[in-house]
Amino acid sequence: MSGSWSLEVRKLPLKVNWSISRGSISEKENIFITFRDDKLEGMGEVAFITKGELSLADVEEAFEQFKEIIPSTINGLDHLTALLGSLELPSALRFAIESAYVHYLSQVMESTRQRVLGVREVSKILTSHSVPIMPVEEIGSYLKTNNLTRFHSLKVKVGKFDDHRVVEKIAELYKGAIRIDGNEAFSEAKEVLSFCEALKSLPIEFLEQPLAANNHEEAFLLREQTKVMLIADESVQSGPIVDDFQKMFHGVNIKLMKAGGYIKAMNQLREARALGLKTMLGCMIETSLGISSAMNIAHGVDFFDLDGFLFLEKDPFNLIYEENGVLYYSYNL
Repeated sequence: MSGSWSLEVRKLPLKVNWSISRGSISEKENIFITFRDDKLEGMGEVAFITKGELSLADVEEAFEQFKEIIPSTINGLDHLTALLGSLELPSALRFAIESAYVHYLSQVMESTRQRVLGVREVSKILTSHSVPIMPVEEIGSYLKTNNLTRFHSLKVKVGKFDDHRVVEKIAELYKGAIRIDGNEAFSEAKEVLSFCEALKSLPIEFLEQPLAANNHEEAFLLREQTKVMLIADESVQSGPIVDDFQKMFHGVNIKLMKAGGYIKAMNQLREARALGLKTMLGCMIETSLGISSAMNIAHGVDFFDLDGFLFLEKDPFNLIYEENGVLYYSYNL
């Protein structure tokens, strides 16, 4: 199929100051890749975590290299997958290119994206909502202003040991499940164990990536000693889910932006299940384009944290809507 590729940068102001252990932002700049022919088009999204990890210039340069190498005619998804496999592209850009083509194919075939991918369809999923790092005295107002009690679970960002006071405050005001996201904030297993001990009476569903991704020795120790479910996040990148994940975690958080595409993410989900690990689909702060993409491979996944579009002042696509913590497509499958 012949078509052309293009790149667009959009600034996305946020409703709140987004703070995690790595820093704070009030605006995102995401990139959108489009593949189009004379009549139809498909789009994919590149979302960044925080500034400094992957620059706009890096992505723009890689995209220009991609356009120089990619043939004008692509003979289906397998052909594109093989071409992408031969290139060294940033994972988020690789995903945006692949998803743009998948979304284009669904238009050409007059079919759903799930059928193009060969996966079973879901019409809705239950997502958590994240609470960024903030002073404990602001928690009550934040939960009330944003009506967060409508969600089945909240994911609380923490950055240091005494953030257990924030978690305790949330548990006073909110009766659902609490997920804790460390974003690599802790240095040693004993720190994490002490943190968990302070919260042992609370409804903690799981703890996500408390230790640095390269801190394997401490992760092994923590996995052996803790009773809290541990979910890998930063430890999961574009590579396969291998046996070592069993020794450090109980589950994995897979993100399309990090996996590098639908196909690679679906492979990671299969590998994780084969190892007996829980599976989770997560996101960056991204539009409903990226969130709907994650929902396209949601069948059989245990947990969802797909709230990224809810932090935008205005979503430009409106492909997903949320009611009482449940996400639905805004269009017919």
